[in-house]
Amino acid sequence: MNKKILLLITLLFLSVILLIPKISKAADAPKTSASKNSIFLKIQEGIEYFFAFGADKKVAVLEKHAETRLDMAQDYAEDGNQEKVQNSLQNYLQTKEKQDNFLEKTDNSDVLGSVQERTIDQQKTMEEIKMKVDEGVKQEIVQVQEKVVNQVAKRVVVTNGTEGQTEFFQKVEHVWAPGTGPGGEAGVVIEGGTMQFAPGTSGGGGNSGSDIKTVIIETAP
Repeated sequence: MNKKILLLITLLFLSVILLIPKISKAADAPKTSASKNSIFLKIQEGIEYFFAFGADKKVAVLEKHAETRLDMAQDYAEDGNQEKVQNSLQNYLQTKEKQDNFLEKTDNSDVLGSVQERTIDQQKTMEEIKMKVDEGVKQEIVQVQEKVVNQVAKRVVVTNGTEGQTEFFQKVEHVWAPGTGPGGEAGVVIEGGTMQFAPGTSGGGGNSGSDIKTVIIETAP
């Protein structure tokens, strides 16, 4: 009896997964913002998470969910909806924090490498969003960027040591300050346990100002 119930539940979940894309297409909404924020998305994500067995699978699924939140934030920024941009970014941060709990449980270097690369790409998306929001929301995005980058960096140093962590920071800084190269006078500067911008540079589009200034460097135990 229990096996039959489990089978029925599984079939129901699979049916919902197959049905959701058709519902989303039928909605035919601009940029699909409305459909992305629907109950169907939450159901789909819940099912994906439930059937992702093991830390590695959970990490991958949560990465997908985090990027969905960033896509939503970008759509809301295009529409000028500052409040929903903030909400989507906070949901993105919460998803990345949840992912960090599973990163702690895996020693798979390929999984961590994928998270690093996706996190760098996500910085690019957030830089684009910052150009479309007011100063208050912009500073909130900066805080989210710093938290997520530091969070991933802590995992990198455990697996790849300080050299791997520095390389990760250099790639991030190159996104935060376009036109600068890793290392050198205009690149990343490691000083006193923090990553700082070289004189005349700053995070966020390469403009000097009050954007991202430092991220914490933590050495492995």
